[in-house]
Amino acid sequence: MGKFDGCLLACDIDGTLLYDKTLPERNVIKIKDFVNAGGAFSLSTGRTSLALSDVTSRIDCIAPSVLSNGCVIYDFKAKKALDEKLLPKSTLAMVERVVKAVGIGIEMHSADSVFVPSRSRASDLHESYESMKAQFITAREAAEKNINKIIYFLENEEQAKTVFGIAEDYKDECVFYPTGTTINGEKQNYCEQIPRGVSKASALCELKAMLNIKKGGFFAIGDYYNDAEMITAADISAVPADSPEEIKKLSSVVVGRAADGAVADFIEYLERII
Repeated sequence: MGKFDGCLLACDIDGTLLYDKTLPERNVIKIKDFVNAGGAFSLSTGRTSLALSDVTSRIDCIAPSVLSNGCVIYDFKAKKALDEKLLPKSTLAMVERVVKAVGIGIEMHSADSVFVPSRSRASDLHESYESMKAQFITAREAAEKNINKIIYFLENEEQAKTVFGIAEDYKDECVFYPTGTTINGEKQNYCEQIPRGVSKASALCELKAMLNIKKGGFFAIGDYYNDAEMITAADISAVPADSPEEIKKLSSVVVGRAADGAVADFIEYLERII
């Protein structure tokens, strides 16, 4: 029997597994060690299935994973969604309102497609960063699609104030997260919209049942506010050293920086204590 039989390690991508699109080799090696010792390694990310080639090209032992901040459980081997949560159609009207108010870049994600009703420098940068191809449609066309998640690309505080102000009209049916990543050394700030009642933690609870994870065998690592519920739900959790202080306080252990192999640090920590 392996040390990690019946265990699940859920791992955020941006700012955790990757830093500025770089995947430290230490992470790749230790993830394979974890899987070879019986563990299931799953991604738990805000990314869509179309935006994972920089990870899946180097890690070939990924178990079913949580995508789009909990809206999708995706099986990489079968190349299909095992479960999917959608935004209420009525809430998609926010897209057209935001386009008219500030004209910022917007991405709309489904399980296997990405739609862009409005482009900006920040959204183009994000599309390139995640190595995906989005389809341009109008905001009105977008309102007819089946959408899991929407990203609004915020380039200044005034835009953020406007978007989160409009979001107040939809908060009964949706959750709005401040999220972001670092691209080419520059911090990018986003607002993400997902269905209310959906989170990485709620989807991971479903995934644990699917994978028959044992009591006490759920581990998680993430770096940002959309990881908070996942971190607190895990039996043992970690955050990288460059995470916000509020997120550090939620975890079992603070490991090294994402750029230096935070995931490898966490696996080495688990190897010592399990």
